[in-house]
Amino acid sequence: MADPVQPGVPCAKGVVCYCLDEFSKGRGARTRLTRLRDAIMAIAPVDYQGLEVVFDQYLFPYCVGDATERTRAVNFLRRYWFDPGSPDAFFPGFPVARIYAEGVLKALELALNGRRIVPLNAWWVLDTTEPKMLVLADVDNQGITIGGRVTLLVTTPRPRGRDRPAGAAILGQTAQAWVSQRQDSQVATLAVRQLP
Repeated sequence: MADPVQPGVPCAKGVVCYCLDEFSKGRGARTRLTRLRDAIMAIAPVDYQGLEVVFDQYLFPYCVGDATERTRAVNFLRRYWFDPGSPDAFFPGFPVARIYAEGVLKALELALNGRRIVPLNAWWVLDTTEPKMLVLADVDNQGITIGGRVTLLVTTPRPRGRDRPAGAAILGQTAQAWVSQRQDSQVATLAVRQLP
């Protein structure tokens, strides 16, 4: 999630998706994921109010060193994503914090349920009909998560009504995405990082 992306860009990897990916890899990942899961579960009784604060306390410090940038991300998440009473909410009428929190919780559960930590691969997919979280993983018949990644897709309509310029579609150096689509009566496969 980040500032709205340019028209025609079908997916993004904003600060939350980027941080979830990085946070779930390397030494200490099990402890980090467990703490984040527990903190999100602790706000479930209040309909996940303050989800952006939990992300700021448990997720962002791992990836976002600049305190000003973290504060900006928290305020953005509150105002446009998670506060249902905000007049600027991207998706009014939807319990976005609950949807988002429960999707992240499922992804964390699957990541923690491997014989080793299974890293996350999170993306924001635009132009769907309503906010949803999709969690994709390979799980064996004993319920153990197997495979290389747990995929978390944040799917939403494209936010409208913003007057600020769009941010970078994909944060980080290694995440890549391509889109195959019709373009001028032909099919073209384009790198998302190179779309206008």
